[in-house]
Amino acid sequence: MNVSPQTVEKKSAPRPSLRDRAARGRREQPVPVPSEGDAGAVPFAELLKSHRGRSGLTQQQLADFATLSVRAIRDLESGRVRRPRRESVGLLADALRLGDQERLQLHAAGGSPADHRVSLFELPTPPAPPGALVGREAELQVLLDQVTVHGHRLVSVVGISGIGKTHLVLEAAKVLRARGWQVGWHSLAGDPLCCGVIPAADSGSDEPPTRATDLTDDLAGAIGERHQLLVIDGDDAPGPGRVDVGELLRRCPGLRVVVTGLAPRYLPGERVLPLTAMAVPEEARDHDYARLSEVASVALFLSHMRRSRPGFRLREDNAHAVVRLCRWLDGVPRALEYAAGWCLVYSPELLLARVGRDSHLFSSPTGCACQNLLRSLARSVDVVAERYRHVLAEVADRPHWTVADIDHLVPDPAAALHALLIHGLVRPAGAHLPEQFTALQLVRLLYV
Repeated sequence: MNVSPQTVEKKSAPRPSLRDRAARGRREQPVPVPSEGDAGAVPFAELLKSHRGRSGLTQQQLADFATLSVRAIRDLESGRVRRPRRESVGLLADALRLGDQERLQLHAAGGSPADHRVSLFELPTPPAPPGALVGREAELQVLLDQVTVHGHRLVSVVGISGIGKTHLVLEAAKVLRARGWQVGWHSLAGDPLCCGVIPAADSGSDEPPTRATDLTDDLAGAIGERHQLLVIDGDDAPGPGRVDVGELLRRCPGLRVVVTGLAPRYLPGERVLPLTAMAVPEEARDHDYARLSEVASVALFLSHMRRSRPGFRLREDNAHAVVRLCRWLDGVPRALEYAAGWCLVYSPELLLARVGRDSHLFSSPTGCACQNLLRSLARSVDVVAERYRHVLAEVADRPHWTVADIDHLVPDPAAALHALLIHGLVRPAGAHLPEQFTALQLVRLLYV
């Protein structure tokens, strides 16, 4: 039986994200609090009893919320234990919903001043998903099962830019929070960097830029031994805010991490969930429109299309163009979103005629021109090992191929194919071509 971590909600002002702090290059400053020997310092036992009394919790209830034993609570309140573990104090502070200053005072009374800096950082909660999750129900269930049923501590959601990794993990976070899980959020991909320029650190600070290890320290201190799920979005994105996931898991025994990125981390115990292109419809002249609209890529395209053209419906005069667009765009969610946006200007038929020769159609119609899917896809290719990129370049213009067809290119053709599939750059050619594969159409454009 799986027991979800206890959710403890706090009402407090929004905190800057770790990424914001890293970009500014400023470190948190300790707040002065009384030490154990200060005159007038309140003993830990009295302070704990006072906070528990104000919260209205019994000793048993506090023990349950803090995931400690009721005997431990009794020993702390009676003064038999005067220097509790820092992690235990953090769990008590969470369960009692203490504010920053109260939390620091409790740590100081317990003799753990090392927690003063990190206790000022509160993990942000995940934002709401950008909309309904369309066509990814199976992947969502697999992700939830990996975390809750199988109890894996590190799950990496891997795939090309624009494949829907962020939307999937946000939906998973929403589901788990509704089940009572405590879920934190750290995004390196959440702030678009216009034209690829990384903002400079604030020149008003004399402190050096925060390094990845500093962010790991902040997170580890904030989480401690709590049972917590942390979602890290875009862990391999450029810029500040990196986290040493392996070190974080080592230091936080109750932590589970879901991370998104272009490639696996290759850490012990990591479970990789490759997020691949969505299902596309078969080409046919006579489609059942109801069934066609249930194909994942078509359903997503239509959901975006109806935002700009609410009355749009599949009909005999447009269904074939929609099918070919979804196939041409490989069922990549962001490509489908951009295409649907451009349908305010072009009909699906005209868009299909232009899509292969007009690169601006792979940019957001409402955003900066630097938000170009092909540029993002090029980075997805760049993270692949060089020997496998060589294979991709050789097969990109072939309609389909087998493992045997790349045998002469690398000593380990099966491993090469596996890597390209995990990265989401190639896909099975279709049920009519068993054991054959093809590069994504968008990948082919990079090699034209």
